[in-house]
Amino acid sequence: MKKKYILMAAVAGCAMLTSSCSTMVDGNSVSPDKVGYGAQAFAATVVAARSVNIETTSTAKNVGTGVGAVLGAGAGQMLGGGSGRVVSAAGFGVLGALAGRYLVDAVGNTKGQSLTVKIDGTNQLYSVIQPVSSQVGYIPVGAHGIYYHGTNNSRFEPDGM
Repeated sequence: MKKKYILMAAVAGCAMLTSSCSTMVDGNSVSPDKVGYGAQAFAATVVAARSVNIETTSTAKNVGTGVGAVLGAGAGQMLGGGSGRVVSAAGFGVLGALAGRYLVDAVGNTKGQSLTVKIDGTNQLYSVIQPVSSQVGYIPVGAHGIYYHGTNNSRFEPDGM
């Protein structure tokens, strides 16, 4: 019976770890909270581009660490006997915390790009950080497209996307 509860906790913990990771959407996907929001659209050219790593949120990292610690301590508690049970639970708890944190980072980090675009016919520059789209890949300097500038969300889409 005890093993059944530990298995259920492990499954729940894995679900929490994977659901807490940050998911970035590409130009063809929209998160539900963005539906109905408008943005200004400008023809623009990329004048600077560099690769960045978009990290998971600190909340997701903390959840991963906590869930890993609880699962590790629960597993370690089953292995030891007597006073060794406490030592085993503590040791496995630390290892579980490290593993949970690593898993969230490995699954949640996203390749991104910092772009500076110049609006056509002006000297106006905008900067945007966005995930690298699986359809387009990295956007090079000189690429022409549309820069969408919204209050809480901006992005650049190259021509032909």
